[in-house]
Order: sequence, then structure tokens, then C-alpha cells
Amino acid sequence: MFICLSCETPKLDGHYHLEWNESSGKFQTWNIKNNKMKINEDVCFPSDSTCFTSRISFTKDTITINPWVDIEYSSTYHIDKKGIVYLEGDKYNRPLKLVPKINCVRSNSYFNQKLDTLTKSFQLTTNNYMFNEAAFPSDYKNELIIGKSNTGNFLLFNNKLLSYNNDKNLYNIPNSPEQEDLWVHIDKRMKLIHILPILKECYEKNYLIHFTTQETSENHEQLNIFKKSITNFQKKGSDFVLNSCEYCEKYPNHKIDSVIKLKVMGLDSCIVNNKVTDYFQLRNHIVRYVKRNRSTRLNTEIQLEINQNLLYKDYLELINELDFVNTELLGTYYRDTNDKDQKEILRKQNEGNFKDVIFEFPLRIKETFSN
Repeated sequence: MFICLSCETPKLDGHYHLEWNESSGKFQTWNIKNNKMKINEDVCFPSDSTCFTSRISFTKDTITINPWVDIEYSSTYHIDKKGIVYLEGDKYNRPLKLVPKINCVRSNSYFNQKLDTLTKSFQLTTNNYMFNEAAFPSDYKNELIIGKSNTGNFLLFNNKLLSYNNDKNLYNIPNSPEQEDLWVHIDKRMKLIHILPILKECYEKNYLIHFTTQETSENHEQLNIFKKSITNFQKKGSDFVLNSCEYCEKYPNHKIDSVIKLKVMGLDSCIVNNKVTDYFQLRNHIVRYVKRNRSTRLNTEIQLEINQNLLYKDYLELINELDFVNTELLGTYYRDTNDKDQKEILRKQNEGNFKDVIFEFPLRIKETFSN
């Protein structure tokens, strides 16, 4: 709610979304009481003298937030009849929009309501991964929830509870006549060994799999979404073999002529160059290898042998590190002068044109899930 006490002293109260890029759909939650603000938390009671809040003040045509995270932010502004505050740009030329909202639903409430008769303890992972898309959980086209209940594991597909068909060795996931997006919400305590057969069937039924996590750093209402770009999914004996190709739009079908072999035994427990290390060093090893030359940049396959008993939440950390390989390469000086694309890559990097640079570093990944 917006109240104008005078032309120069607006008063803000209520729940707001701070939007910075409409195309991304992302926002930060501001809860405001009498021009005192907290990000993604309830505003303190006046009687709580120990509670810290940010102060919003107005002078003439300027709004100041002190602090906003760890800076003092000032910008010119105007407020429309709907109470939307347009922050028209600061010294970094960042136009922002502060939009009043009502009846917003937190993502954990969304799942609690949907799964009320199945479980009281669905736990979607809340780690802040680098997934670059955010959305409200209710905006799904197709939704699969995999979780634990008192009677065992359950699958809820588009609000319909599915049961395992022993005769067909399938989970009765409906076929899609054409490729469709599927948001897969998985309880973080599940093990891969219980998830892999379900994901394989989803792939075979023509769904594009998107993993989700609960957004917590900016707001409690959205999910972070990561598309797993699967090109093949097979079961070989007791093993599952999953091939994916991330950021491969520009170079989709290059022949593999170099291989990185890595083994993942558990969370932050990997074998890299015959030494036991963590996910961080696994990522660094891949980055150093891929950026060597044109051949390693375009024709490398990252082969991972992964323990099937790995927890799903630990697997998400692993694929986040793999995704971050591409992110790290965007800002890394590319040194192969024999690569005909080097000058163009460096030009795009220097200009900050990362939307194009990401496709210069495809990630061809082969995951073998073994006992």
C-alpha cells in the first residue's frame, strides 16, 4: 500500500516485489512497514529494539534505501496511481520497479497444500544454485513430484497419484504426443537409485526434464529451474547411462576426440587424476582441460561414474558445479591462437556478450550411474 503524506514524503507499507528484469521473471521480496524494510523476511515489531531493518527515505525526486544488502542505494523515482514505485536508475543505470502485491503464496506452502494427504514433510532442496530461470510453482505445464510418505515413495503427476505397474515394469507416466516441459520436484532425501528409473521413463515418454530447487536468497515464492538437456538415456544391466549436451546449440554434433574420466563416490568425494578430492576441484579440472584449445573446447566428453546411492540433493550440487564450468569459462581469457574463433570469442568476452559466448563452450556429458 502507498500513502502520500505530502508530495515529498511518501509512506510505503506492505509486501512488494522488486523487479529488475521482466524477461527473467526474477524478483526480490521487500516487506515494508512505515518505510522500514526487510528483504525476504517479516518486518520487525516496533517493540523489538534489537531487530535490524533498512530505512527508506524520500527527498524531492530521490529515494534512498540504507542499506540495501551492503550498500546505500539512491535513485530518482516516481510513483504511479497503482502504487508502483519506478526507480529510474542510479549511477549504474539500473532501472528497477517496486510492485505492491497481496495474497502471495510461498513455495513451501504450495507443496504443503498439494501434498497434505500424502506427506507432512516434503523437503525440496533450498540450496542457492546457479540455475538461471525462476518461476512460480503453480505456473507449470506438467509437474511431477517424487517424495516420501509413511507407506513408501510416491509419484504425483499433474495432481494424479501414480502406481508402479509390475507387469509392464513402468510407473504409468502418460505419453506426450510431442515434446513437453516437465518440472520435476524431488524430495532432497531421495537416493538416485530410486529416481533414475522414473526419470528414464519420463524421457522415453517425450518429456523435457527440468529439475527444481526452492528459491531462498531473493524470495520464498519462486523455484529455480534447470533444464537437463538429455540426448540419450539407457539401462545397461544394473547401470543407468545418461548422455546430455548443455549449451550445444551452436555445435550440436561434433565428434568426440578427447575424454575426461571422473568418479563421484559421494558428496564432495570424487576421484580426479587418481586423487580423492571435492566437487570444487572437479569443476576446476574440467575448466582447465576444456579451455586448452579448439579440440578440447568443442570435442571433449566429460565421463562421470556416479554412485547410485548418492542422495538427490548431493547430485544437484554436482550438476550445479558442472553447469558452473560453462559460467566460469565465459570470463576466462581464451588463449588458443590457433583456434579460428579465438578473436571472435575474445571480442564477445570483452564486450560482455555472454549470451553468445555460452555456446562457444558446449558441455558434452556422459553419466554412468553404478552400484
